Amino acid sequence: MALSPTSLIDMLQWRSTNQPDRLAFRFLKDGEEEEECLSYRELDERARAMAALLQASAKKGDRVLLLFPAGLDFISAYFGCLYAGVIAIPLPPPHPARLEKTMSAALKILSDAQPAAALMNKDLFVGIKANEVIRKQFEGVRLLVSDFDRLRDWSDRWNMPEITGSDLAFLQYTSGSTTAPKGVMVSHSNLMHNLALIEKAFGVSDESSSVIWLPPYHDMGLIGGILQPVYTGFSATLMPHLMFLQKPVRWLRAISRYKATVSGAPNFAYDLCVKKVKPEELATLDLSHWEIAFDGAEKIYCETLNQFADHFHACGFERRSFAPCYGLAEGTLMVTGIARGALPGQLSLDKSALEKNKIKVVQKARSEEQVLVGSGVNSSDQEILIVNPETLESCASNEVGEIWVKGESVAQGYWKHSEETEATFSGYTTEGQGPFLRTGDLGFLYEGELFVTGRIKNLLIIDGKNHYPQDIERTVEQAHKEVQPAGCAVFPLENAGIERVIVVAEVQRKLTADPEEVREQIRTAVAEQHALKTFDIKLTLPGSIPKTTSGKIKHFLCREQYVSGSLKEINQP
Repeated sequence: MALSPTSLIDMLQWRSTNQPDRLAFRFLKDGEEEEECLSYRELDERARAMAALLQASAKKGDRVLLLFPAGLDFISAYFGCLYAGVIAIPLPPPHPARLEKTMSAALKILSDAQPAAALMNKDLFVGIKANEVIRKQFEGVRLLVSDFDRLRDWSDRWNMPEITGSDLAFLQYTSGSTTAPKGVMVSHSNLMHNLALIEKAFGVSDESSSVIWLPPYHDMGLIGGILQPVYTGFSATLMPHLMFLQKPVRWLRAISRYKATVSGAPNFAYDLCVKKVKPEELATLDLSHWEIAFDGAEKIYCETLNQFADHFHACGFERRSFAPCYGLAEGTLMVTGIARGALPGQLSLDKSALEKNKIKVVQKARSEEQVLVGSGVNSSDQEILIVNPETLESCASNEVGEIWVKGESVAQGYWKHSEETEATFSGYTTEGQGPFLRTGDLGFLYEGELFVTGRIKNLLIIDGKNHYPQDIERTVEQAHKEVQPAGCAVFPLENAGIERVIVVAEVQRKLTADPEEVREQIRTAVAEQHALKTFDIKLTLPGSIPKTTSGKIKHFLCREQYVSGSLKEINQP
């Protein structure tokens, strides 16, 4: 393609002119049969119409909230923001019938971002207008409805904005898994650089095709699921994430039906498929076309990859299709990824050494080992350092430290949070290297590959040893069949000056086992696997543990609920 694009506006304009009838997006409203489709020409027309509406309601650089459920309206509105030169803010959509309960997160971000307008569908517009309390919160914000039938004639009113690489494309509000959400400022050049990085790392082309259920207001769902297909030029099939969670086989059926070559999700999704897809359903699946099964956004487990590969091997799935990756919103999306067709790296480490931030490779399998999965190699035009987060000294090659990143994908900082921006985006080592993005994640480099061990803020330090909550949570999930997949939180709580381990586990709504039996098996498993004593174990109802939209546990909020006694515990003694 003879094109030197500076933004996604250039990409979509080119595709609309040169590939007008090619399928851009297919949306499965029910996760199965009910389809809506958009070609590149139709997407460009919708984006121009929405941009014209925005240009009549806001000026270049204004912030605009996007309050849509997953679907083609969201995609058209997002590209409309790019076309208008305004800064999009994708947010989880409030429910029109439960506004006061579901609008709280959006209202916090509204206060932080101070948008000029908010785009939404008609149902939400009517709901806000009818609710006096919520309506007052939106005073000074233009509420705009995405009625594309009414706006069809507006496409010719669009004026192409002057866009530079340093202009902001959107604000990606962080998940809030450890702190209050902050708006990461992603520029057009950040976005284009990261999309090029993903394209190269995964080896995708205009002959690829994808299936994605990840929420569009999450960075992986937005950039990996929606923007990457437009950048590279392949067709994408999307579905609501709730349709996947309700019935995971829908994801695999869509991959099978549309012969998708690219798809992926956090680690828990692969676990869920192994647990929920029935043996009789395997015969209906053809996963032989699936070349890139990316896995990111949370810790990746070797056991998960092995179980999924074994479970779906008869359906044509190949183990080498797995593509573990690492990224974060502050780095736009991807930092490292495994090349297409390469087997994921695995390291067996001495567990006791790892607890002391030391890397000691174990050659022979033994009970004291811990197996880690690599998250791929660094791009040639980025730099990664492993740094001691306390002394700011570069770590030795056999030490765990904080992952620092430098490159064109690193975002511009946090919107209106200068102190947090300075602390996170201006890291300098004691040797004077910098500025680097301090990711807040711990890990190490081994033979050029990045291995991620956990988050600094979630780390449990018991008796001077480091324990990662996600590893203990994994043990809890497997301790008893009544514990829900991806349904537990582990965190420390100080008691009499000593850090105690607290476990909160979601169990089946209709618990068939004795609750004390479940607790005892959890207690035993944690003691055997991690040499830790659990101070308290709470069994809760499904869905009661707070999570981000990408499925990450909100450990700090869960701890607050534990302390306040507001957890939804099961009624059985």
